[in-house]
Order: sequence, then structure tokens, then C-alpha cells
Amino acid sequence: MEMLTREEIAALYSEITSRIESCLYKCKMDEHLTMLYISESVKALTGYDAHEVIGNKSVSFTALIHPEDAQQVTQSIKEAAAAKTTYDIEYRLKQRSDTYVWVHERGYSSVESLSEQYIYGFVSRINTGTGDLLATLGKKSVEIEASSNEIEKILKSLNLLAVNATIEASRAGAQGAGFAVVANEVQNLAVRSKSSLSKIQALMREFRQLLRQR
Repeated sequence: MEMLTREEIAALYSEITSRIESCLYKCKMDEHLTMLYISESVKALTGYDAHEVIGNKSVSFTALIHPEDAQQVTQSIKEAAAAKTTYDIEYRLKQRSDTYVWVHERGYSSVESLSEQYIYGFVSRINTGTGDLLATLGKKSVEIEASSNEIEKILKSLNLLAVNATIEASRAGAQGAGFAVVANEVQNLAVRSKSSLSKIQALMREFRQLLRQR
């Protein structure tokens, strides 16, 4: 069997890894975790070429982390660095297409001089479908919450309308008695609906909190 040259092995490695939705990296332990090296496979993961991420040339890797996850990621890395242990985290990562995918990251810090500390890590996409499902559920929960807010506005208007109708019915005397009963029932319905809506909104807030903790 013919042996491959070092250059051919490197080219083969680059070709294979560039197609895998995972990447290796080395970054500074600074505010933006500035990338010093990241494998070409970052493009399959994020849509950005390695040279765009290295040195934060076009975008910093940390800027791609979902805003709701960014603080947790940074804190986990700093705590692990302080304790001189590895960190193991999952979070949402933004692709060039503005869609988010769930990734798993594992890494550790290394002090290579008196003043320089670096992070070595490995990031891979979670391909079980769970990440995509959670992202979809998170998006749907936002839509449900927005719809709930609209329903709440409608119920307030309905309640106000029922109150005004009751006042007008009382002014109409005996002729408005039947209408007053209907207005009262509408108001009761609005009150009961508001109670149910409040429970739904509370459950959705809890659901979104659980998604953020995932």
C-alpha cells in the first residue's frame, strides 16, 4: 500500500473535517474569547469560514451564541478556568442564515506563560433532533405568548364593552332588562376567560424558563 505524504494526509484531514458539523479551537482568555485557531469545519457548523472567525475578523464566535445563553457559557468557562477543570456545556449557536442550532462544547484552560491564558475546546452540533425540537418549541412559545397578549387585550375591551352595555341597559329601564342580563353574562365570561388566560401565561413563562435551562 502506497504511503501518503504529510501534505496529502493534511489535505485529506482538512477535506474530511470540513464536512463535519464540529470544530476544534484555541482562543484567548479575554473578553471576547478571541479565536487564535479554529478548524475549517466551523463553516459546516456556522456557515462562516475559519478566517472570518479567527481574530474576530468578520464575527466573533461568542457573538454567535444566543443572547439568552451567552452569560451561562461565559460563566461556565471562567469557573472551569479558575478551578482548573474541564467545562461541559450546551447552548444555541447562530448560523450565517440567522437560524439557531444546539451545540455541545467541551474544553479546558491552559496557562502557557505568566500573562497568557488560553482555552482549548471542541464544539459539535447536537444531531439527535432534540436541539432543533427545543428551538422550535421555544419559538412557538413566543408565538403563543404573543397571541395570549392579544387575547388579553380583546378580553379587556370585551369587559369594558359589557360594563358600558350594562350602564346603557339600566338607563333604558324595563326595555333594557334583557340586554342587561346578556351584558352581565358577557362580563362573567370575560372574567373567567381572563383567569384561564392568566394560568396559560404563567405556564408558558415556566415552559420558557425550562427551555433556557436546557
